[in-house]
Amino acid sequence: MKTRDRILLCALELFNEHGEPNVTTLDIANELDISPGNLYYHFRGKEALLVSLVEQFQDHTRDLLEMRGDPQQLEPEDYWLFMHLLFEAITDFRFLFQDLSNLTGRYDFIRRAMQHWLAALRDSLNNMLMALREQGHLTADDADIERLLDALCQTFVFWLDFQRVTRRDDMGPSQAVRQVLGLMLPYLDEPSRDWMRTLIDRYS
Repeated sequence: MKTRDRILLCALELFNEHGEPNVTTLDIANELDISPGNLYYHFRGKEALLVSLVEQFQDHTRDLLEMRGDPQQLEPEDYWLFMHLLFEAITDFRFLFQDLSNLTGRYDFIRRAMQHWLAALRDSLNNMLMALREQGHLTADDADIERLLDALCQTFVFWLDFQRVTRRDDMGPSQAVRQVLGLMLPYLDEPSRDWMRTLIDRYS
């Protein structure tokens, strides 16, 4: 593995474990057993590291959020898989989500990047909900969908922070996916509610 990639991987692991404010570039260099000058050659400070990690996160989730397939063709398993993969990516870059308000307040580029990401997430979820409504599976008016979108997006963005604050050990995606699917239950018709409950029970 190239030194640059090793530095990024190490930074991500340390940020995830300790939180970005508690990790310095010297900590990263010491963990890798390289000189601070070697690290500086590849990344001129912690902000440059963060820029690359945020770009990695955006690249990692771009295909998911763009949803190139036809939402009308989605099966129940597709909804679960989409949400599971997205929560996996969030967990892999959890330092962003466990300290998001602090990071966006301190780094303007993170604020802009996460606003763009959140808008893409909302659009993707909206496409799913509208497809379900057009298929007759979702009984919700426009105002209901807006409220549901808010609740879904808030769960995606703040789930890991909630888990951390409440000192829950389960940081995996399955519990988060069950929570998101559960938010959709009251708006589904009876057959769709049954298969959604089946999905929730399967991953309990």
